[in-house]
Amino acid sequence: MKTMIYRLVRQVIFLSLIAQIGSASTITLKKILRSANEHNALSRSLEQDALAQEAKNLADTASDPFELYGEGTQARPVLGKDGYEYAIGISKNIKLGTIQAQEQRMTRLANQANLLEAQGAVVNFHNGLKNLYHQYCIDVQNYGCFKQSYNDLVKLYRKKQKAYKYQEISKTELMQIESEKNRLYAQLQEMKMMQTITKQKLFSLSKVGYSKSMKLSCRDIYPIRNSVKLRNTFTLSKAAHEKRLSSIKERMKRYSNDFESVNVSVQYGKELDIDKYTLGVSIPLTFSSKRSEHEKAAAMYRHSALEYGYEQNMREKKSMLKELTSTLKSQALMVKTLSKNHRNYKQKLLPLVKKSYVLGETSVIEYLLSRQKFYTLNRELYAAKKAYYNTLFTLYTISEKKDNK
Repeated sequence: MKTMIYRLVRQVIFLSLIAQIGSASTITLKKILRSANEHNALSRSLEQDALAQEAKNLADTASDPFELYGEGTQARPVLGKDGYEYAIGISKNIKLGTIQAQEQRMTRLANQANLLEAQGAVVNFHNGLKNLYHQYCIDVQNYGCFKQSYNDLVKLYRKKQKAYKYQEISKTELMQIESEKNRLYAQLQEMKMMQTITKQKLFSLSKVGYSKSMKLSCRDIYPIRNSVKLRNTFTLSKAAHEKRLSSIKERMKRYSNDFESVNVSVQYGKELDIDKYTLGVSIPLTFSSKRSEHEKAAAMYRHSALEYGYEQNMREKKSMLKELTSTLKSQALMVKTLSKNHRNYKQKLLPLVKKSYVLGETSVIEYLLSRQKFYTLNRELYAAKKAYYNTLFTLYTISEKKDNK
């Protein structure tokens, strides 16, 4: 009794270890995306670019440095002794009010708008990985279906070898089946190689350590649906547009000030036997120039140009989104139709043709042609599925969404 319990415990432990090993070597789409997010060089590049732009903004809008100046003169008065006179001082331009902060804000907002649009590349990369994952999984399904057909043909070929041995069929018939078997085997090897390449590419892009023992789950692919719900579309474009408009409003405020800066200087002068201390202040009269007026006019024109450009851009994107949505619906219907035809052919027609061939009612040519018709349906079905997922993730990219939520 104890021996049986001991064996049972060992079996349970062994099976649990096998399950753990199997789960550890299976990579899901979620794991791939998480790894890609953790190691995404593009996102890090954008983060560093944001820091660089902010540093450049602070540098460009920093206050002017103090200026140190000096002068010397040899004086020869009509009366008195000759001597040297000199003066030394410092001066600085000081921006008044919130002008410096306004200049920083308008540049910062423009930079943030550019970076928001650059996030579109991250969205595209994210959806590209998901599409690659789905393409691989469809290829695996296709390979499985194709291999099953190949195995069926191999079994038939072995039976026909025996039949030929007993002179029940001709050499020509056996060679035709063998030729078809070899052709299918070559296609299987090509499909397997393409799967390996796609898998390596997927692991490389997501920075997941590649190993031949690792398998992709493929149980988490998105279902094929006639339509998908898209909420909060074009969020990046909308946010970038708002940032640019805010930047222009800051620019208009910036050039609405009557007084922008003041120049302050302090000087010490030595004139022979006289010490002189001088404090100077100068204020540029902004209203005496049309510079601010032209700057505000340029900002207003820029505001209008942005509004028109954004309106046109959104119109084009919405039109593209509508077209892709329509395409997705037709592709989903095509997949449904091809799946039905494929299933009927595989479960009903192909077995009848095979039975008829085995009974000698049809020729080997007719049988092989029916199989080739099945392969054609198979290719059409999986090509339609791949086209569907291409459209789906293009749709997500255009709508600026990373997921299907």
